[in-house]
Amino acid sequence: MVAAFSCLELQLRANGHAFGGFVFHLLGMDKIRAATRRLKVILKRSAMEGGCRLHCPCKFRNWRFETISLAALKEVEFDGFEGEDHEFDLLQLILGCAPTLKRMSVQLSEETSASHEGCAKIYSIFKACSSVKCDVYHSSGLMHDSQNCPSMRFSGVWIQGVH
Repeated sequence: MVAAFSCLELQLRANGHAFGGFVFHLLGMDKIRAATRRLKVILKRSAMEGGCRLHCPCKFRNWRFETISLAALKEVEFDGFEGEDHEFDLLQLILGCAPTLKRMSVQLSEETSASHEGCAKIYSIFKACSSVKCDVYHSSGLMHDSQNCPSMRFSGVWIQGVH
């Protein structure tokens, strides 16, 4: 049973597993989808030898191609973003399914903070959604400057950075 709420905070310990499908499945549940105005996903990592097995339950089928209406969702925050494919897919799906989303912030993990490729991919996803205020932060908490990402030129996109 789900009580009335407006903020959903998920603290996930992935242990090498993909969590994007699980989060998207959870957001698709009727009472959660209708009530959630703010989503915060805190990712805690731990090493797992070789990743998950071939037919692991963490691999939800076809979730990357589903559409749900997240009409109530106004704000999304990711903490510990590493840049796994399922994380990028989850960002794109949320941006595409939340028509009234106003703000999204992504705090990078230490590994992703050092990777220009990871931040460039995040900014390219954000570029497609010009109506959302998008911020990217280093693992230290300092705001990431989109100009530090190679070959990123923006027009009409509201991305804040330290200049």
